[in-house]
Amino acid sequence: MDETTKWLLEQAKRQAEQAKAYEDRAFFLALGTFIQKQELRLTQAQGEVDGRFWDHRRW
Repeated sequence: MDETTKWLLEQAKRQAEQAKAYEDRAFFLALGTFIQKQELRLTQAQGEVDGRFWDHRRW
């Protein structure tokens, strides 16, 4: 996980803890989940690109 993602997750967590309304807290918790899932998708996409690039059958 890169520094930007860590920072985003930290900010979402901090905002969720400081939120007074249930809707705001739920939003920031869902935002944290979204950030984690996007990080996973980016990692998988980078792996796919690397895998396709190094596919010896296409050389």
